[in-house]
Amino acid sequence: MKLGIVGCGAICDLIVKAIKSKRLNIEKVIFYDKNTEKSMLMSKLLKDSEYVNTLDELVKKDIDIIVECASINAVKEVGEKSLKNNKDLIVMSVGAFADKELYLYLYKLAKERGRKIYIPSGAIAGIDAVKSASLGKVEEVSLTTIKPLKSLEEPLKNMGIDIKNIKEPTTVFEGDVFEAIKKFPQNINVSVVLSIATKTPAKVKIVVDPNRVLNRHEIYIKGEVGCIKTVVENKPSENNPKTSSLAGYSLIQLIKELSEPIKIGT
Repeated sequence: MKLGIVGCGAICDLIVKAIKSKRLNIEKVIFYDKNTEKSMLMSKLLKDSEYVNTLDELVKKDIDIIVECASINAVKEVGEKSLKNNKDLIVMSVGAFADKELYLYLYKLAKERGRKIYIPSGAIAGIDAVKSASLGKVEEVSLTTIKPLKSLEEPLKNMGIDIKNIKEPTTVFEGDVFEAIKKFPQNINVSVVLSIATKTPAKVKIVVDPNRVLNRHEIYIKGEVGCIKTVVENKPSENNPKTSSLAGYSLIQLIKELSEPIKIGT
């Protein structure tokens, strides 16, 4: 498989390490980042890799799939140009799909072009069961996320919350998935994955805990099949506390499965 990667941050670093350790069998990687120094550096870490200076240059290359791990704001351009150039697409910044118009636009474009858009399961568990359950009636979908203070510093400051005053577990948000992703665009992508998988807007509660080291995601789904409850506690990425290590590993596993003859789960 030949990969194009857009965004050379923490997720990209995990992919490179997976290739170097032989956990991923990738023939070639081409990197692109608006910061050319980052993409240049990544290209030096792998054999049979290169970097490009523009997204237009990347989508015209001989590659099988493009991995977006840049930002919510990059998804529309990356998605549109990838699909129009007959490339499959993996979207990590799935929070962009809280915008229904964008989701439907890229869905239609992929269908017209005969291409695929893949969304990794991210930092939550049970997506296979959740997708199956969504074939029946779904009555309730909720996500409670508890994160260390360091993971939420930037959005909390943007909301005018003085983080110095947070000494114990504090609920900083309760609302729907659409409002959650607006206020926490880099921290609550899991809520959008859950909403897409269930075809139901999730209710979201976000708690910040200054004494916590691990992220915690509690999912509750009630519907025709019964109830599904899952709990995951995972480490934030060492390179970027806004990103979960598990989210990166779910991407690596997805890429791995795309090139393997046997697939487990839905």
